[in-house]
Amino acid sequence: MLTFNDAVSQVLHGTAQTLADNGFSTVVPEGIKKGELPTQTEGDATFVEFSGDKGTIRFVFSDNQAVLMLAAVAENGEEEELKKASTNYFDLESFDERDIKSLCNEFNETVNSRFAKAKAKTKSAKMPTPVSRSAAKSGSQSYDGNTLANRLTGMYPDLKEPYHENYERYGEFLAEEFFTEYGTKRVIDTIREGNRQACNKLFRILNDIYENGSNDTQSLIAVTILGEMQNDPQLLETAKEYMCEDMSETVVLVNKYLASSAGKRAQKKLLDPPPYKPKKQKKPSAFAQALAGGGQGMPPTM
Repeated sequence: MLTFNDAVSQVLHGTAQTLADNGFSTVVPEGIKKGELPTQTEGDATFVEFSGDKGTIRFVFSDNQAVLMLAAVAENGEEEELKKASTNYFDLESFDERDIKSLCNEFNETVNSRFAKAKAKTKSAKMPTPVSRSAAKSGSQSYDGNTLANRLTGMYPDLKEPYHENYERYGEFLAEEFFTEYGTKRVIDTIREGNRQACNKLFRILNDIYENGSNDTQSLIAVTILGEMQNDPQLLETAKEYMCEDMSETVVLVNKYLASSAGKRAQKKLLDPPPYKPKKQKKPSAFAQALAGGGQGMPPTM
């Protein structure tokens, strides 16, 4: 398992060239000795800051997240306020060098899109912020589909492009579409391969999101994603080894239902819904027609 210092050191190494190419240098706090990491703290967060003529960049590490914050210098020469530009999963218990490389690529792409001369006028869509672990654990927020997708892009870097495209296409993140078209296949492939390290890493994410997620998010995991095991005994046996108890019971029931005749009919209806038929409007009664006509033709009162 990576230590915090090792992970931060690798992130700094993997982004050093991009930062230098864009004119940014590391801000070294007072008291930092040669060879020590130039980290600073603010509350529970640890950050490293970079400055240059184009503005300020900050890498913030807190609550299992690595956040890239940017503040560009405006045309009037004044620097904007620091704002989140990229939020990524940062779990030292499951991260390896490939995850660090993926994180560095994300930071480098975001910095270049904002500051590189060739892309100075390019404005990338700002993704919604994932729910933090502390917010989910405290109950102030529940994990959503975007948070699940964001975490899985750390494990499957090839999903990052369709993840961003999904948001850019609709102006909001449509989790069902993303997982149906891209994410579910990657999850099922991992279960099918049965690699212990990969499965541990995958279900550490799925269990956490499921246990602290909204009802819609739990359904997304149990039905849209793990329901695609299609009641395969071998896949279920592999998954049950890693699933938390609550999720395991639900996933097994979901798979049994989807494999039943009723479940197959429901799936077919979802894939090929019947044509919409507008409700027939009831013909108004003679009394209602008379009222609409201002009372003309109404029967005389006694």
